[in-house]
Amino acid sequence: MTVGDALFARLAIRGFSHLSAEIGATQSRISAGTNDPRPSSDPARAMELSALRDLRARLDTRDGLAQRAADRLALTDEALAGLSDTMRQLKEITLRAANDTLPSDAFAALRAEAVTLRDSAFAIANATDSMGRPLFAGTGSAPAFEQTSGGIVYRGDDGTSVAQIGDRQRVATGLSGRQVFDEGPSGIFAALDDTIAALSEPMLSARAAVTATGEARMELVRSRSPQEIEITLTGPSGAARLTLDLRLDAPQAPVDAINAAFAATGVSAALDSDGKGIRLSATGAFTISDQSGGSAQRPVLTLGAVDSAGVPSGPFTGLRPEQMRINTLVGRAGSALDHLATMRATAGSLAEAVDKSAQAIASQRLSVNQAVAGLNDLDVAATVTRLQSLLMTEQAAQQAFVKISGQSLFNYLR
Repeated sequence: MTVGDALFARLAIRGFSHLSAEIGATQSRISAGTNDPRPSSDPARAMELSALRDLRARLDTRDGLAQRAADRLALTDEALAGLSDTMRQLKEITLRAANDTLPSDAFAALRAEAVTLRDSAFAIANATDSMGRPLFAGTGSAPAFEQTSGGIVYRGDDGTSVAQIGDRQRVATGLSGRQVFDEGPSGIFAALDDTIAALSEPMLSARAAVTATGEARMELVRSRSPQEIEITLTGPSGAARLTLDLRLDAPQAPVDAINAAFAATGVSAALDSDGKGIRLSATGAFTISDQSGGSAQRPVLTLGAVDSAGVPSGPFTGLRPEQMRINTLVGRAGSALDHLATMRATAGSLAEAVDKSAQAIASQRLSVNQAVAGLNDLDVAATVTRLQSLLMTEQAAQQAFVKISGQSLFNYLR
């Protein structure tokens, strides 16, 4: 064999190898159903695919954030539902407690139930989401509520947790504890605490109105800090609304307030010999009722009949403030239920906004996936035509080589 024939053979074999590799790659793409992934095969398509994949990654991140926001709001709604059940049970307890004929052990059982409900509400108030963040602390990361000697205190803020699920889209993902529980007298924990106090002594024995005839001694729980209560005093001459000063250094102030209304009530007052109690006198029966203000833990005003020498002639009865009356507590539990219904509606509207955002993200992802598929998916018909062309080219080249070299390729390889 001459040198020219050998070079021709090598070049032919190299060409056959390249052609065979292209045929194999084309068959593989037909089998996989995808285009050639190498950027060099189509630079413009590769750039477009890269941009679409970046966009899809951002959409995946947004979808994850939207899912976490939806989960957080679902947990918020679940917590609010549990809290509503708690307040519904509290209302049932107050309704049962309205029966004054219940024995003391029944009131003790009701009180135990109320304590359990308070513990349950405290646990709900400090509930967390799947990431361990408190649901009701606003933007804070510490537990929303803390048990102190003065009661349950809110430690969160008034902010609203938000999630950034778009370049220009932020959605609220929760409610603040102050918004849901309310720290004031109308709050949920105040209703629970007051119900427990109303079912405990000495408030349990107190009455919404206390009555005496002729002579009586009124005792007040005084305070070093400024404090007042309002009462209605009804005597033989009529009724008057009075404000009593409970300052420790002003023992004469309540006496003066009662005597100032003598013409309207027919009840007079004088500071008792011990300088603490107040002697009330009237020509008939008189009643003290409708107290507002004062402590919720114990009566600040008690009244008991005494004889002309000031010796007690009957038991002393505490006056129950208006906010501690059973009927009032029933209404407060009902108001809390209405408030929680509003909070659930608010959380529901937030969840709806998150769902709409998630749907928009899903729609964008679908469009991007379709675009990526359009660039990745193989045009099978065109590729099969290309394969057939390559096979025919290979066959023709082999036949030409045989004719030119006078031998078959396989003989040459051997």
